Amino acid sequence: MAMGIIPAIMPDENGEIVNGRFVPDNEQYIISSKEKEANKKAYLRGKENKELFEELAGRFTFTLSSTINELNQDQRFTPAEKTRIMYLGTYVTYQEQGSYLRHDNGNFILKNRLQELLEIKNKKEFYNFYNKLVKTGILSEEIEGKSKIYLKWNSKYHFKGSPSASAQKEKNLIKTFDKQVRELYKEKNEKGKAVHTPNNLYTLFMVLPYIHPEANILCKHPENDLNKCEPLTLPELAEMFGFSRSNDLKKKLFKVMLKGLPVFTIQQNAFVSHILVNPFVVCRSSKAPNPALLVHFRDTAVRLMTKQGLTGTPDELLTLNKI
Repeated sequence: MAMGIIPAIMPDENGEIVNGRFVPDNEQYIISSKEKEANKKAYLRGKENKELFEELAGRFTFTLSSTINELNQDQRFTPAEKTRIMYLGTYVTYQEQGSYLRHDNGNFILKNRLQELLEIKNKKEFYNFYNKLVKTGILSEEIEGKSKIYLKWNSKYHFKGSPSASAQKEKNLIKTFDKQVRELYKEKNEKGKAVHTPNNLYTLFMVLPYIHPEANILCKHPENDLNKCEPLTLPELAEMFGFSRSNDLKKKLFKVMLKGLPVFTIQQNAFVSHILVNPFVVCRSSKAPNPALLVHFRDTAVRLMTKQGLTGTPDELLTLNKI
């Protein structure tokens, strides 16, 4: 039987009784319509929330969790160099555009300007890092002249565009938001000194594979459903990355600040502690973050909205139940 209709015996247009005709079952039809309407509203609300979040967070770059795990184990690069790899990845173009390193205004990043972009003062240090990038295949050169060498990025490390179906299915994707990552790398204090060193920023990038897609908390098996997620405690995380004391790791996590606002926060109760990561810096979900998560990073949302020229009180700038 089709939903919303019931069989009936009723007269046809000539007044004759005919078996097998159908009339609407108004009660079932109303229920069905309400369900469809609710689903439609939920879909549109989710779409609106996602668009609003992505408008605030800005452009993002994909990398793979498996790639970060490999990079964590790669002894050819120092922690500072691994941070620089993550930073450079924010400048990659879409794959159909060749995966070149380019500024947001479309200008190519040429080899002779890369040292300046990386803010490496020592030329020997720069070329040591640059040669590693080329040797490992992370970076390749496209030479048009001595002073015109274009740089192509290996999409295994970072890419923009549509990810593969397998990467989505296996929950292997990580989104880092370009402007926020660049701000972390380039931020200076009032004396013009870097707020973060690349070495300290590696604390953020090394934990990316452990971020759960739904909750943005660090956990042992982020590929599992949230109700099967085992949050990583500070001692466990410290042991994983070779810290002798968990308090040393805690200090490093809290030292990573985005314009004075936290990138990490720790929520603790009598039984367990959760380490949450700011979704405006890195996010693994294809949907808008849960409002319960955004509560912890509300100031970042307000800052980003203010930066985009919106005015008003914080409550007007950010309505959490809308996001």
